Amino acid sequence: MIIFTDFKNAQMSEGEVLAKCFTLYHPQAIYLREKGLSDNDYLSLARQIKPVCDKIGVDFYICHKVKVAKLLGVKNLHISIKELSKIDTKNDFDNISVSVHSVEEAKLAKEQGATRLVYGHIFETACKQDLPPRGLAKLKEICDATTLPVIAIGGIKSTNYVSVLQSGAQDFAIMSSAMNFTF
Repeated sequence: MIIFTDFKNAQMSEGEVLAKCFTLYHPQAIYLREKGLSDNDYLSLARQIKPVCDKIGVDFYICHKVKVAKLLGVKNLHISIKELSKIDTKNDFDNISVSVHSVEEAKLAKEQGATRLVYGHIFETACKQDLPPRGLAKLKEICDATTLPVIAIGGIKSTNYVSVLQSGAQDFAIMSSAMNFTF
C-alpha cells in the first residue's frame, strides 16, 4: 500500500495523520502530494516527514517539486507525464514515478526514464466526481502494456483492492481514505 497525502482534507495535524497511517496501514511509501502549498511550506513539511520515513524504512516521494527533492537529497520523485520531459537531471533520482492515463502515456513514460507508473482513477472517488472512473479493464490494459510496475489509485477501498492487484497492478495507493482512516 502507498499513501498519497492530502492534509487539507484531514481532521488531524500532519504528524498525527502520518503516525496513525504508519500504525494502521504500514505503507510501503508516502507520496507528499500537497498541491496547494508554496514551495517554502512544502519544503518545511518535507523536512519534517522525511526523517520519520527514513527512520521506519518507508520510501518517501516528493510530488512535482524537483527543486525541493534535490535540495533535500530525496531520490524518489513523482511527477506528471507532462513534467517528465522537462527534467534534465533524471540521474539525480533513483525512482521516478509518473502519473499516466493511457497506454500511450505509459509507453512514453518508460521511454523517458520512468521507473514506475501511477494509473487512475480506477473506481468512483470524491476527488474526481466529474470524471468517470477508468475501471479494472483499463488498468489491466496498462499493466499488460508495460514492464514497469503500475500503482493503481482512485476509489480503492478494503473491499476492492484485491481486484486491483488481480488486474495486474503491483500495488495500490490510497489518499482520502488514508487521511480519514476509512480504508
